[in-house]
Amino acid sequence: MNRRQYLAVSTAALSGLAGCLGDTEYTISSVETEDDSHPLALDVTAVDRNIAIESPGRLDITLRNTGTQGVIIKNTGTWPLGVLGLTPAGESRISDILLVTDEYAEADTVEIQPNGASKDNAPLTGTLAATESIERQYELDGRRVSAAGTYTLQGYFDAVPLSYRTDENADWVAYRPSVTVTLTEQSVLL
Repeated sequence: MNRRQYLAVSTAALSGLAGCLGDTEYTISSVETEDDSHPLALDVTAVDRNIAIESPGRLDITLRNTGTQGVIIKNTGTWPLGVLGLTPAGESRISDILLVTDEYAEADTVEIQPNGASKDNAPLTGTLAATESIERQYELDGRRVSAAGTYTLQGYFDAVPLSYRTDENADWVAYRPSVTVTLTEQSVLL
């Protein structure tokens, strides 16, 4: 290989890496869920812990009815979990990180943009039968993560992702599961 070929190959290789060198990558280092006294339970498991620009991290989120009767669930966006996000722990505001799922593409009530989302506020209701569970997989896109830290899972647009009731005549109860997700920065260059 002569000098000119070497310089051409080296320049092309460095140009290809230039975008990657500035991008921070993250790892889902922990997911913690606290039990509560609701007839619903939320299980969150990190399936793919590495979060990069080209390869999102993944969380499996399962909503379970732990009771002996059906639970009517109401939310907006998609049923049953709605539009979820992560907010820095200890803060109560609109989420910083939108969690993305295939359900959004299939629903005409949610629109995802590169830097956010919008949704129809029409309530969606459905019943989760006794002992039934529904699992959805959500992605953490590396372009949407801006900092390492501990985050709280909540609705993307508001802190309460869903409400429920066990009887048609009962009042709606806000479901506020306690789930924290810790993201740590990882080195791009090894």
